[in-house]
Amino acid sequence: MATTDQIRAWAMEFPEVTEKQHFRFRVPLWQVRGTTFLGMGRDETTAVFCVSEESAQAAATADPEHATAVRRSDPPRSFLGLEVQLAGVPDDRLEALVREAWAAQAPKRLVAEHLG
Repeated sequence: MATTDQIRAWAMEFPEVTEKQHFRFRVPLWQVRGTTFLGMGRDETTAVFCVSEESAQAAATADPEHATAVRRSDPPRSFLGLEVQLAGVPDDRLEALVREAWAAQAPKRLVAEHLG
């Protein structure tokens, strides 16, 4: 299972990333220019990747044992991202989700500069 330290290393490879602590749950989350793209679950056995709703639905359909599209209870900002159970998911898949989440939340110019 990927650890918080591994996920941190993948997230911090991207430009303009900062790490913060969730105000309520006291777990790490990562932001690009102030926008959250990734956060650890309360017990750090899960992570929430801020990918598009379509991508999250596809991932949850492809692997319902490990992935769930997550919605908030407040309607104006209801879609949150893809929650993934870290155990049983290959590291290369998790690393790809970190990249996808960063690219989904980073400014488009920054994504183009970094990923081409």
